[in-house]
Amino acid sequence: MRTLFLTTALCLLPLAAWAQPMFEYTGKSFADVCNAPEDKTVVSVEGDINKDGLKDLVIAISEVYDDDNFAFYLGQEDGTLTRFRSYAVSLPYGDKTGLSITNAGVVRIQLDRNDGYDVFLYRYEKDDFRLIGGKKDRHVSGHFDESYNYLTGEMNRTDGEGKSRKVSTADLPELPVLNFGWVPLNYDMLAYLHEEPEDSPMDADDILVMGIFRRMQATEMLFWHFCDWENPYHDPYRTEDRIWDAEDSYESPGSYNCYSSLTITKQDDGYYFIEHSTTSVDRSWEAGINEEGSNIDELLEEADYEEETLEEEWFFYDGIFTFG
Repeated sequence: MRTLFLTTALCLLPLAAWAQPMFEYTGKSFADVCNAPEDKTVVSVEGDINKDGLKDLVIAISEVYDDDNFAFYLGQEDGTLTRFRSYAVSLPYGDKTGLSITNAGVVRIQLDRNDGYDVFLYRYEKDDFRLIGGKKDRHVSGHFDESYNYLTGEMNRTDGEGKSRKVSTADLPELPVLNFGWVPLNYDMLAYLHEEPEDSPMDADDILVMGIFRRMQATEMLFWHFCDWENPYHDPYRTEDRIWDAEDSYESPGSYNCYSSLTITKQDDGYYFIEHSTTSVDRSWEAGINEEGSNIDELLEEADYEEETLEEEWFFYDGIFTFG
């Protein structure tokens, strides 16, 4: 078995990390702090996020998967902007991202889709940005919308249009505080928050781990087959106290077999340690078996069942992934 250990920062850092950082730590304007590539769509908005009377800045950059693409800057008394934090989050419809800041300082993120749009509302509190609600609008295709208020624990659903419009209200399960970066910006991937399984209820730790898992899927940190978020059979499940495991496999004759595993362990200091392993076996030689004139004996002699294993490690804390 051939094992590739890519668990160091040197091996795992993306090429973009060696170039100029996407977001500078401080500056006096948007132009000073944002170094987005020219081919990317950049959306920004100014407003008072933390209600200190100073102008703050929020920036989103579309379709960046190997570097941070979302940043919050807080205004300082001397007129400069200081980066509060930047994140590598998923903007699935990044070129259709809308940002605004309400008079109450709430950051409103709207992602337009072909079938409607998603809205996420974040409020600055306790030195972080908390998800306080949002909306899943599907009136383009499904003729319904659902609005969520995580402060009151209620969901309002509207079905139909015009005179046939009906509104219903339901209670949401009790949820942990979800700060920015814990979950992907895609309400379709967050159904587990509102549809708690009766046979396997989730507590706060389970929900946060699922948030980490969805983030990894949305930013394609896992083997591609693992990123089928609609498949519940490889969702992480608790195997021991503070340990969650998940497995996935893909088998394709004439191509390759791939087996992946994921373990998420909650540490005493609040960090989550993530181990991801993918083992593949080359089966491309099998493609020649059915070819005209192929020599099966020769193919069998050349068959290579040697395994290659890729192992990766991360730490996750406060919405940020760092390499193990």
